[in-house]
Formats: sequence, structure tokens, C-alpha cells
Amino acid sequence: MILNISYVIKHYCKILSKVIREAKKLYYKEVVTKSKNKIKTKWNIIYKEKGNLTNENNIKLLTMKNNHIVHDTISIANEFNDYFLNTAESISYERINGKKEDVSPLQNLFKYFNQPFKGRSRPYTSTKEINKITDSLKSKNSSGYDEISTKIIKISKPFIISPLINICNKMLVQGNYPERLKFSLIKPIYKNEDKSSPYNYRPISLLPAFSKIFEKVTYKRLFNHLNNNAIMNKHQYDF
Repeated sequence: MILNISYVIKHYCKILSKVIREAKKLYYKEVVTKSKNKIKTKWNIIYKEKGNLTNENNIKLLTMKNNHIVHDTISIANEFNDYFLNTAESISYERINGKKEDVSPLQNLFKYFNQPFKGRSRPYTSTKEINKITDSLKSKNSSGYDEISTKIIKISKPFIISPLINICNKMLVQGNYPERLKFSLIKPIYKNEDKSSPYNYRPISLLPAFSKIFEKVTYKRLFNHLNNNAIMNKHQYDF
């Protein structure tokens, strides 16, 4: 019996395609099941299948103010830095010069208080508190400029918790937030339209994972102070 080679190839191609589809379904199902953010994971799968996933770090060229096009990574980074910095400064300039209303909500709030607030207590942090905060962090592989993720922090917690407590307590006593934790890694995220224009990107800041611990320690004490002294407005609902 003589087999038709083309028929055999087509037949097995159909079988292979079916096997690949089923394998993908099983793989994606497992990925979604293990994911802590299932909605985000599902959308990433959809974007991947549609071919819409983009690499934000892979910006090949950028058009500068003088319409000069740059290709090297250093010039692209400097152009983004200049744009993001000047945008913030221009907004501040408009507010200072009265082009936009510049009244702090606290200025309106404090006029209703006639008595001084009680002294703000700064109780020391403890092993229990730092343990609880660290355990509450989501295990992520993303990191700031120090390349230390929350996943690494949680794994190494038994070895670093003592120095963390010591540094946190010094921060509370001295009233100084660690300078190195204020540094962030800025990533430009593409929005729409022309990819070569810096105006079509928005910045996101990736702070060191350790800053999350220090922020939560500070937040707890600040919130208690605002709450105990009834400083928070009952209509406050965001930020």
C-alpha cells in the first residue's frame, strides 16, 4: 500500500496542533491556579496570545526636543529624565504662581482646632510587628535599584530581622527616614500613539522592597496619632 505523504503530514499536523492547544490550556490553567493575582495573570495570558505584550525596557529610539533622534540607551535615559523632571517642575511653577488653586486640605482642616494636639508618641517597633509586616508582603520578584525583592526578604527574614528592628527604631527616635530608601528606579511605561515621543510615556517608581517595611511602621504610628486626636476629616476617603 502506497501512502500519500502529503496526507500523512497534514494529518499529523492536525494532531500536533491539537496536542499543543491542549498543552497550552493545561499550562495556563496551572499558571492561573498558582497565581496570587489571577485577574492580572489572565489578562497577561490574553495579551500574550494576541501578541500585545510589549517590553517597556526595549525602547530603540526617542525624538528629542530639537527633533533630533537618538538611539543610544544613555541619551534615551537622559531625555526621559529631563522630561519627567521638567513636567513636575512646571506643575509646581503653575501652582506657586496662582494658575491653579494651591490650598492644602490641612490648612482648611486645622482652622477648626483651637487646642494644640497631644504629643505624638513614637513607640518602638518589635520583633512581632516586623514579623507581621514582613509576612504581609506579597512575594514578588520585582525589585528597586538594590535588586532585592520582597521574596528574598521573606526568605532571609530570620537573618535580617534584628538589624531591621534596630534601624526602624533609630528612624522613629531620630525622626529621619533612611535616605537610601528614598531612591527609586524609574521605568517609562508606554501609553499610546508615537512610541518615539517621551510625551507618550508615564513614569512608575520602583522603590526598594525594604521601604515597604519602613513605610508600614511609620504609617501605623501616624494613623494612630491622626485617629486618636480626631484629626482625620470624616469626609476623607482617598489619599
